[in-house]
Amino acid sequence: MKNILSKLAEECFQSARITDELCSSTIKKYRYAIRRFEEAEICNNLEDLSNSDFLRFMINMKEKNVSNSSIANMIASVKWVITRLQKRGMIFNRLNLSEIKKPRVGKKETNYLTEEEVRRFVDAIAKDITKNATARNIRFMAFTMFLLQTGARIGEVLSIDITDIDRHNNEVRVIGKGRKPRTLFLRKETLYWIDRYLSSRRDTEPGLFATQDGRSRWKQTDVGRSFRRYKRLSGIKKDFVIHTFRHTFATQYLMKGAGINVVQTALGHSDAVTTLKYYAAAVEKSKVREMINDKHFDFIPKSNIGSVGL
Repeated sequence: MKNILSKLAEECFQSARITDELCSSTIKKYRYAIRRFEEAEICNNLEDLSNSDFLRFMINMKEKNVSNSSIANMIASVKWVITRLQKRGMIFNRLNLSEIKKPRVGKKETNYLTEEEVRRFVDAIAKDITKNATARNIRFMAFTMFLLQTGARIGEVLSIDITDIDRHNNEVRVIGKGRKPRTLFLRKETLYWIDRYLSSRRDTEPGLFATQDGRSRWKQTDVGRSFRRYKRLSGIKKDFVIHTFRHTFATQYLMKGAGINVVQTALGHSDAVTTLKYYAAAVEKSKVREMINDKHFDFIPKSNIGSVGL
């Protein structure tokens, strides 16, 4: 089976890329999963692949101390490719994908930045601009404001062209996951930084965010380098990634009373259940903290607390 699945997977990836079913970063993850699946050497002939082979693969990964979440993601990736091959007419007589169980993955709390942490991160960029304004740091400020203010995915923002921005309505249309179009609404603060960045450019690249030499669209790997620099300068000790800005957008709006359906639409989720799955726990935790610290709910007599001056 070695290399055969990879070759067939590449054909599926090429088709999915053309139709925008999968973005380049997702294809990269799927490709890695297929490689790990083949390296396990659990089956000699692809057509003979069975549910037992998937079970052996999972055991193999666990013996190598691979996390349950990583194993689950790899299984999902392989199943995606197998499903596409089945649609193309390939027959797997010994395989029933619906019965394949993935390892249990513990539910994680959605990570987001507090208002103070957002201020510290943005201030780190602002101080750098004040010290020495360059196209590079102004670009990252515009990009950061765009992410925080719209909740858009990184890939969505990097795909925007300058001409996509509707200046009359202060909005821009993007194509999200599953080829679903949606509208992002821009505030004046975001447009200010976008315009300041664009005024510093002397290239003809159509992308809203371009490389320093102006020869191509800004890449996600390059964004990461700038992000890590300002994360360090901000002094925020919390472990977070640039995608955390999207979680911050959703969580902060929900905590301030925005409707779940409104936030769902802004994020481009197919249904409110997805939005609730990611953000309900974080919002409820915040509300519990507020309740505990609200004197309106005090019921313990002060004399029994054991502290002076409360």
